[in-house]
Amino acid sequence: MEATNPLNSLLLLLNLQQEARQAQTPEALRFLLVNQTRRMIAYQQAVFLTVAPSGKARLEAVSNVAVPERDAPFTRWLEAAASAIAAGAEARNLHGIAPTEVPPALARDWGQWGPAQALWVPLPGLDGTVTAVLWLARDDAWTDGEKVLLGQLSGGYGHAWWALTHAGRRSGVRTRKGIWALAVVAVLAAVLAIPVPQSTLAPAEVAPRDPLIVSAPLEGVIERFHVQPNEPVTTGQPLLSFESSVLKSRLEVARKALASAEAELLTASQGAFTDPLSKARIAQLKTQVELRRAEMDFARDLMDRVTVKAERTGIAVFTDANDWLGKPVAVGERILTLADPQAAEVDVHVPVNDAIVLQEGAEVSLYLNVDPLRPLRATVSHASYEPGLTPGGVLAYRVRADLAPDQPTPRIGLRGTAKIQGERVPLAFYLFRRPLAALRQTVGL
Repeated sequence: MEATNPLNSLLLLLNLQQEARQAQTPEALRFLLVNQTRRMIAYQQAVFLTVAPSGKARLEAVSNVAVPERDAPFTRWLEAAASAIAAGAEARNLHGIAPTEVPPALARDWGQWGPAQALWVPLPGLDGTVTAVLWLARDDAWTDGEKVLLGQLSGGYGHAWWALTHAGRRSGVRTRKGIWALAVVAVLAAVLAIPVPQSTLAPAEVAPRDPLIVSAPLEGVIERFHVQPNEPVTTGQPLLSFESSVLKSRLEVARKALASAEAELLTASQGAFTDPLSKARIAQLKTQVELRRAEMDFARDLMDRVTVKAERTGIAVFTDANDWLGKPVAVGERILTLADPQAAEVDVHVPVNDAIVLQEGAEVSLYLNVDPLRPLRATVSHASYEPGLTPGGVLAYRVRADLAPDQPTPRIGLRGTAKIQGERVPLAFYLFRRPLAALRQTVGL
């Protein structure tokens, strides 16, 4: 019912504007506009519509209706009528709506969809743009006082609606920024998830494949080498000799001991016909002869081992001969190897800190120090499961790789750097593997 007391009208006006400003959502404000405005101005029907920049009106709320039906005839008629009025000259002014403001087809149904006295109440925002309107209808005519109150109220309503919708746009901007940020994060995550081949670098050397190891056949001192490092040799060619003076003396002593034992056996055999004691010693003397003969054979065998000969054709692979001359060696100690110069492989020592998961068949690129611009291709043939100490004292895994057959075979002994391709891993793991490993070791996880 209309408030007749001016003070009450003012208080209701202020109260409604305050409630409108306190509305938290557009839905709450729409409900307030169509249902609570009657506390100050009496009406039978209130409709809240939004007006698009194109001038098309859209029904958003109806008094005493929880959810208006979008396809109802009343909704379609009112949206068409409001769109026609919004396109007119009086769209920005509060005024009573006459059927002449709408097309004749809509004017004919005017009395069918509501009370005859309708009032157009635009709700301008802070920028003066009318993006919403209240359609109020009742049977009684609207007074000038009511229009004045509604004019004041529409300003507060319009500002409240503008604030919510403008905040929504700013929220939309923030949402779009958030979406962009999420998109950037998603793209970055996708990039970091791209699988790339993991690789590692390690020192490498061209080593012989299936070499023949030449070890010391006896305990002694090497006297001389008959070949130089990496010199080609043939089967039966002398490689090195041991100091033989002690062995010669030993052989001579064994020979004389054998001759003495044989002479003693002969004497006993001749005297056995007349001397029973001599006959009894024959068996013992025969044993002594066999023992002395075995000692001489052993000494002769050692003399035969003094000179070590090549058992097959190849090249002699060893360090400087001066490192061995005069050096005592034990039986079985490795001295050199005989290798086929056309049968080479890559010997790689991967430090434990740089180790990756290696499988047979992994690609290897060998960059020799003498020719770093032309890498040689190889494939992993074996990778050790346990690390060992290299000659340099580094704990490393040993990896062997076969060289590709369609390229020149490098000289055995050349050194360089090998790049081993591992399995494919995410780019993030490839980039942060070492930092994460260092962090884990630092914090002890």
